[in-house]
Amino acid sequence: MALEMDRDRDCILCGKCLEACPLFKATGREELSPRGKSFLIQEALEERNLGNPAAARKLLGLCLGCGRCADVCPQGRNLPETLRRIKAGHPGWQAWVWRAWINNAKHVWPWLGGCAKLLPGRSTAGSLPSVVHALASRPQMEMFRRSAGDGFLPSPAVLFPGCMARYAKPWWIQAAGRIMGSAGQGLEDFPDWNCCGFTLGQAGLSGLRSDACVKNVELWRNLGRPLLLTICATCTTALRNYEKKADLFSDEDERRTWAKAVQPLSRYLNPHDFRPLTDACLTYHRPCHAPNPDPDEAFLRDLFGPRFIAGAQGACCGMGGVMRLSAPELSTQVATQCWDALQPQALGHVVSGCSGCVLQLSATAPPKTDVSHWLELMRM
Repeated sequence: MALEMDRDRDCILCGKCLEACPLFKATGREELSPRGKSFLIQEALEERNLGNPAAARKLLGLCLGCGRCADVCPQGRNLPETLRRIKAGHPGWQAWVWRAWINNAKHVWPWLGGCAKLLPGRSTAGSLPSVVHALASRPQMEMFRRSAGDGFLPSPAVLFPGCMARYAKPWWIQAAGRIMGSAGQGLEDFPDWNCCGFTLGQAGLSGLRSDACVKNVELWRNLGRPLLLTICATCTTALRNYEKKADLFSDEDERRTWAKAVQPLSRYLNPHDFRPLTDACLTYHRPCHAPNPDPDEAFLRDLFGPRFIAGAQGACCGMGGVMRLSAPELSTQVATQCWDALQPQALGHVVSGCSGCVLQLSATAPPKTDVSHWLELMRM
């Protein structure tokens, strides 16, 4: 089984993963730590009891997928990747839930957004109604007006918006399109992009993930291999990881061109082209999967100057890909720890550059705290 492939890199009980894991830090439960889950899953594989759906859900679904344990492990163990492989080949893992959620996002997410008005206006943080409201919410947080700059983006350029913008928050696409100006293409006749592959991989849907990667590269190739601009940090990282799969590309030159083409939109924005509409401060939440260095953070830091407040280093929102659905109470527990770590004096305005983080933070925010994507700050 997949976990047995790590036996040449045995856990040495150093505890570094415990210090890094947001789920363990939020709960203090050893069985939810990376090393605890590794031992439990190894035991379950040896005893062949993961065919039991309840056991599979308990062991395979309780991981945020942030990858921090892999970053600090001196043995090079990567539990999130191991879990993805096990899920992909295990009948006890109920991947059909995630397949329906992701594959039918075009219909399911707008429908859920429409249901928001039927649900109570005030809901318990992290509850299903709060998530539905977050899916449909459109915060009014305009803080800057674009006063200069047009056509400064390399041309041609095309937007990869991600599933959240396409199916739940189309105004993100509109804002990005206005920023891209004459350099942008494909916004009126929008390419039929697939999921970037991150959530599909988290759910163990390796076949669907591979299909999505192939189709996205084909679309990009048919568009003339343009600059591929992203507005979601997780999408950026997932798309850049395509470079590791040589079979996706026609040759080495195309693989290198792809690696250079995937770029966050914020990397090309000039803070001097925007003038403030308010003197409010802003707290930035850095996503777990943001590139390092994070271009969204750099742009906003330059834009706000002394009014920019960086959120707690390493704070995880708790979204965890599919964990928001598989273990909502644990997901909310991690989110609560994240909010506790944010600086209280700046909680009025919190932004992020990851679709999942925006959804999770919106669903778990304290009262009178607005959460949005940074694109929603801009008035054109």
